[in-house]
Amino acid sequence: MLRLILFLLIGLLSIGTISGDVTSDVKNNIFELELVPLSEIIKDPTAYDSTMAYRRISVIGNVSVMDKNLIAIYQDGDELKVDRTNDQLFVGFNTGDGIKLTGQFLYKPMGTSIFYPKYVLHYPTVHMGEVNVSDIISDPGKFNGKYVTVIGNITDIRSTMGEYIISLSSMDNGQNLRVSYLGSTEVQAGDVVIVTGLVNGATLYSEQMGKYSPLSISTFIPGFTYLWTLFILGLLVIYMKHE
Repeated sequence: MLRLILFLLIGLLSIGTISGDVTSDVKNNIFELELVPLSEIIKDPTAYDSTMAYRRISVIGNVSVMDKNLIAIYQDGDELKVDRTNDQLFVGFNTGDGIKLTGQFLYKPMGTSIFYPKYVLHYPTVHMGEVNVSDIISDPGKFNGKYVTVIGNITDIRSTMGEYIISLSSMDNGQNLRVSYLGSTEVQAGDVVIVTGLVNGATLYSEQMGKYSPLSISTFIPGFTYLWTLFILGLLVIYMKHE
């Protein structure tokens, strides 16, 4: 029995089931639309101009300049100016960091063309695993621009223009985090929910949200999913065949 337990634990550790900071290049659903190389914007800025017709795109690069009002990113020798009016979007970012932005590009033939971000992510994508709501509030620079999973109590929920704005209360000290959720949901005030999404600008933009079940195996092993369950069952079958 001891050998079996050790065998399963080694399998879990080898695939990174026990959660921590994980970096991967996974498509970001609502946070990534049309991904445009900076070279294409420089070559034909009018094709991506959102001045007259609304168009949201995504760009990636490395931060080359960070000053009080403006940020610049570069990619393969090309540079793009980025508006920094909403400074909260860039908390925790530094010069040289890989960055992904989703927003609007405004072309100004007689001035400085500029990109106005809606979402800002670290690039490659960073998944922090399961964290406490209170940790995000107390140290926003550690989590901003990264993916997290949190568990909390809904203290308020309201719908506006197809978006739910939720006040999610920490399970340990009652601090509240603002959550944005696009789509439909049946959760309501008083429900305990588990939410996965992007922390950006003091808001958690949720991609997945549902009622939390304390009996879930993820309670004991954060990040444990149905696929990992099948994997462990497969290991068990292999082990039994060789006994």
